[in-house]
Amino acid sequence: MIRRFGFPLLLSALFAFVIGGCSEKNYFEPAKVDGVVAYDGELPARIVETGYKSATLADGEVITSKGLQRFRLPEGYRYIASGGELVAAAGDCKPNILYDTKTKKRTKIALPRRLLAALFIPESEKIAFLIEGNSYGIYDYAKNEIVAKYESDTALSADIRIASPMMLENLILVPTLDGKLVILDKKSGRKIREIIVGKGEEFNNVIFLDVIGDRLVAATPHRIISVSPKLMDALDMEISDILFVKNGIYILSKEGKVYRCDNELKILGSKKFPFAHFVGAIYGEFIYLIEREGYIIATDTELSSAHIFKIPDRIESWFFATKDTLYYDRYYFKLHRE
Repeated sequence: MIRRFGFPLLLSALFAFVIGGCSEKNYFEPAKVDGVVAYDGELPARIVETGYKSATLADGEVITSKGLQRFRLPEGYRYIASGGELVAAAGDCKPNILYDTKTKKRTKIALPRRLLAALFIPESEKIAFLIEGNSYGIYDYAKNEIVAKYESDTALSADIRIASPMMLENLILVPTLDGKLVILDKKSGRKIREIIVGKGEEFNNVIFLDVIGDRLVAATPHRIISVSPKLMDALDMEISDILFVKNGIYILSKEGKVYRCDNELKILGSKKFPFAHFVGAIYGEFIYLIEREGYIIATDTELSSAHIFKIPDRIESWFFATKDTLYYDRYYFKLHRE
């Protein structure tokens, strides 16, 4: 399997921690804590896996960017993507399936390996797919056949945050496990172009992909690029997370530093939080940075000031964030938004 790491290393990939050495351990210890944040409630079950923009609970329920969903996947399956009432789901040692959340019918997806990421292509009965082994393409689930399939370089390891394919007009953008962004024609599946995002490091898969204004922005754990029709800008750094606020980009680095950039990746400012290990960020009334030792750092968009709040637990298990809610293990709490 592509994700060949054990549980401790899996958490390292998930949270993007940097471990400097066995003999020296440094932790974020704020000089002042401005308050304590309590959980707002409890989930029906604990989180057992997180993906790019989703989390699956032990009972099969799913959290997406819209919050806790009303359907429940079959036992042992993990959410990959959805289109209308259909959900693409995968499980270890199980066939990939399309699950109808209304009728509860399962339909096998005839792909040779485990599905890692997918996109339901609008106005069609097809999905764009990425599977273990770093193969990708387009699958017609009405005809139960592969329309187009390509092989990319083998990736022996991958960050758990595997970005999903996305549409850009009549093009399909497929992020791969070896740090590429492949552009396919929506109708034929023909490969049009490849864009190199990252370069050869371990855990080099694309972990972020979006369009900001006239810019296509993509990142691996080691590099972020911003592409316009004529130019490409790039920054090389160890990345924990990325947050978009209006036309700005905030990069959370593994060295505990936050960078504020414009959509061309020009650095407009930065702020260092010594020994901080960021596991996520969301934007509400402030920018909220979630720190591994169990803190929320609330900073303004200029990064000029910060207030630090203690949360009930150190982040040692599965963590997921939407635009206004933080989910950890089997608990959640909400943040104020503008």
